[in-house]
Amino acid sequence: MKVKETNVKIPNILGNNYLLPNQEALSAILKRWRQKLSYFSMFAVLPAFLASQTQEVKAEETIKTEASNNGQSVRFLENLKNCRKPKLLQNRSNYHLPFEKGEDNLISEFTGGDDCPGNPIPGGVYTSAAPFTDSGDTTGANNTVSLSRWIHYCYYSYNAFGPDHIYSFTLTGRGANPQITVSTTSTTYRPMVYVLDGSNGGGCPSGTGNQFVCRRHISRTSLSPGGSAVLNRSQMNLLPLNTPLYLFIDSPNVGANDSGPYTIQMQDVSISPALPQGVQKRNDFDDDGKADISVFRPSDRTWYINRSTQGFLTRQFGLSDDKITPGNFDLDRKNDFAVFRQGTWYLLTSYFSQNKIIQFGLADDIPVPADYTGDGRDEIAVYRNGVWWIRNLVNDQVSVVQFGLSTDKPVPADYDGDGKTDQAVYRNGEWHLNLSTQGYRIVLFGFPSDKPVIGDYDGDGKTDLAVYRDGTWHILGSTDGYFTIHWGISSDIPVPDDYDGDGKTDVAVYRNGVWYLRQSTSGVSIQQFGLAGDKPIQSAFLP
Repeated sequence: MKVKETNVKIPNILGNNYLLPNQEALSAILKRWRQKLSYFSMFAVLPAFLASQTQEVKAEETIKTEASNNGQSVRFLENLKNCRKPKLLQNRSNYHLPFEKGEDNLISEFTGGDDCPGNPIPGGVYTSAAPFTDSGDTTGANNTVSLSRWIHYCYYSYNAFGPDHIYSFTLTGRGANPQITVSTTSTTYRPMVYVLDGSNGGGCPSGTGNQFVCRRHISRTSLSPGGSAVLNRSQMNLLPLNTPLYLFIDSPNVGANDSGPYTIQMQDVSISPALPQGVQKRNDFDDDGKADISVFRPSDRTWYINRSTQGFLTRQFGLSDDKITPGNFDLDRKNDFAVFRQGTWYLLTSYFSQNKIIQFGLADDIPVPADYTGDGRDEIAVYRNGVWWIRNLVNDQVSVVQFGLSTDKPVPADYDGDGKTDQAVYRNGEWHLNLSTQGYRIVLFGFPSDKPVIGDYDGDGKTDLAVYRDGTWHILGSTDGYFTIHWGISSDIPVPDDYDGDGKTDVAVYRNGVWYLRQSTSGVSIQQFGLAGDKPIQSAFLP
């Protein structure tokens, strides 16, 4: 298939396309540009205007695969003189420049994280000859957990008063002698290592000084300062497979012996590939890292799922007029069946294999389930007249956030890559983002009639702004910049997702029972799965 690059020219950044308050404000903005470059900086917004340089292509009745990507080829200084009037965004007087706040939060190398969900341990098979090894220092870290009790004997408590570092991983297999060892070069630090089961207690705990009752807790403490803490084979065999786990480097002490340098080694285990920071999987029912092609058929109230690893699955769940709301509600990394009906949620969780019925919302609410807390599991949530109502299924706490207008389209996603879903709305071509790390942003990108098709198209762990218009995908990548992909026709249903498991969202459309996938690594795939009246499950994630 033919692939064509589009030659994009840069509009004049000081022209009439921007409403700046005065010259003083402009000077301040330019100074800030020189200091740093961030996701929603001016350089990220400029590519949105570049869409005007691409010629509008009328969609034909077949799939078009012409793609253009100028992400790395655009040279600002060379192209500033070659300008034309933008068409994609037009000249709108209500444009607001997204001013920067704070510094970028760059992800450090593996030295443990002192806030949940911690740093992910890379996937792989670790042996005694080639173990997973990492070093860090807990001095000055947060004290996330101070007390926990083992689930099998609730009266057995473990003190964990020291500051801690956290790692996250999913265990998929064990060898003959699985083991985790934490050692220290300090003669005063008394290290402690323990693992919390993410599914049984609600994920990685937020805040500090947490005390848990009856939570699966595998723990070992060094006998004296300067010693080693070891989780041996017997303890490692108690850990569940295919479940998110959180490993803490801690200390039972308070004071001089409660922190210090450490080295961790993990051997004879298989770890599933970790998702990049900020990436939240969508439609994966078998936890192989690949999105599964799946549909809901209203006529027989049945979910039909073509799992990429475990094969075909059907499940009758819901009513014909329910709103399908799949998500990971039980923290086993697999999508759960869920529907929203007249203000009531019906969940069928894959880990616990049980039904849950939860009254939360009103009949006309828009369901927006997502992981707003960053603990690895989705919360149930609804959007109502500009207000977000979010209920944590672990502690039943409800949070209310005023963000948006009644006519806005909610587009929740992790736009800043911190692992937490951000409240966001699409309003007539304007993206209003409530970023959990960077605050409020407005970005102008698209037309009022466009369909938002958010996803991580450049694989950097941050959700990209994207719209679908008459068979053309306009994407503003947080790393790769602006590019377009011609794929589909105006009547198609866009179903973006990561179908080949490479960490990048693939453009895809659903048309009368046929899936047209343009995968970033595996290439083009056309599959017949479903009927004309079916609802593709992926469409549930789009407004």
